[in-house]
Amino acid sequence: MRSIAVAVVTGILLIAIVFCTGCIVAKNPFSASPPTTTPAPSPTLSLSPSPSPAMVPVTESTLSAPVANQALASSMGIDTLHVYQDLNVPQTGTNKTVTRTFDFVYREDNYSFEVPVDTSLYTAAQTSPNKQLTFTSSEQGEFYRQMMTDPAMDAFYTDLVKELRRERYNKGLNLTDDEYLEMLISFVQQIKYDNTTSGNPRYPVEVIYDKMGDCDEKAILLNGILSREGYDVALLVFPTMKHATSGIRIHLPTNKPSFRVFSDGQRDYVYIETTRTRLIGFYSDEYETVPEPLVVPVGNGTLHYGKINYVMTIFADVKAIERQLRILEAKAGPSRTLSQDDYNAAMSYIKTYNFVGNTNDREAAMMTIRNSELRHNSVCLSCG
Repeated sequence: MRSIAVAVVTGILLIAIVFCTGCIVAKNPFSASPPTTTPAPSPTLSLSPSPSPAMVPVTESTLSAPVANQALASSMGIDTLHVYQDLNVPQTGTNKTVTRTFDFVYREDNYSFEVPVDTSLYTAAQTSPNKQLTFTSSEQGEFYRQMMTDPAMDAFYTDLVKELRRERYNKGLNLTDDEYLEMLISFVQQIKYDNTTSGNPRYPVEVIYDKMGDCDEKAILLNGILSREGYDVALLVFPTMKHATSGIRIHLPTNKPSFRVFSDGQRDYVYIETTRTRLIGFYSDEYETVPEPLVVPVGNGTLHYGKINYVMTIFADVKAIERQLRILEAKAGPSRTLSQDDYNAAMSYIKTYNFVGNTNDREAAMMTIRNSELRHNSVCLSCG
């Protein structure tokens, strides 16, 4: 049995679900076939974190909470320069509309649609004094909630949701509530990531007009869509990470979930990655131990994610793959060599791991796990 050098570096072969606030790096670190010489130079496992998308820094303010009503703010003695103001969109009768086209993939289906954008609303958002407000980290979620529920945004969301609903039933797909949720998330995830915003975040209309946004900007957009489509969603604000994202409500099928669940004390939510394609519930390892986030429910939706047990199974199998890679690392020993069978298993694990970490298709993810070497080397929950 010929041997093959395998560089299974500790911490990298954990592969720690390397995220850009949550992104698995999709690179095949080994050559397609093993070298014929023994021993061979160790192939390099070139998995490294992508640059973490940073949120716009926030500064402390003396406000106890953002106040939307100017008269109320004045009666409280609060400086109105630090008060959220609803967007003021001039109605001149000459408002122009431009369209933005979006293409994205959900599962194996391609979607393409156009969104009309009122340029007056876009300008009002761009020039809003709210962009210069300061607030404490504890006020961040409420400030974001006001941005997504601003009355001036209603017509924008009506147009956007109309097009998304059309895609739900396009080509006779007739997606279920869970599938539609996944499709909506996929749309926002595939909007270009950009963290060059100065001041406070872009409004949702700016994200659509600019066709780009950072983590919290895309979370604000996504929560605005989901809440208007009847889903029970929340903003998850992680002050220590300078990060915000979306959460979707679940009903726990077990008291020992395979991944972390976040609660406002009454309802349970799971993490939604907004910066790139990822299954619902997947997050970076650093979010396993980060202090509890601020959970800010948005809207009055009642729909929850019904496929959470399905995804929890996949997540547990990903952790099993990590354990198997650690075993292979130990087995390689100082010589850093493995048998052909173990090498093939490692290749299978890495290929499976990278696919599962970069897909929005839970069924394809589970099938990939079933076809991997995991079932021959460990307990494969997806294979049951």
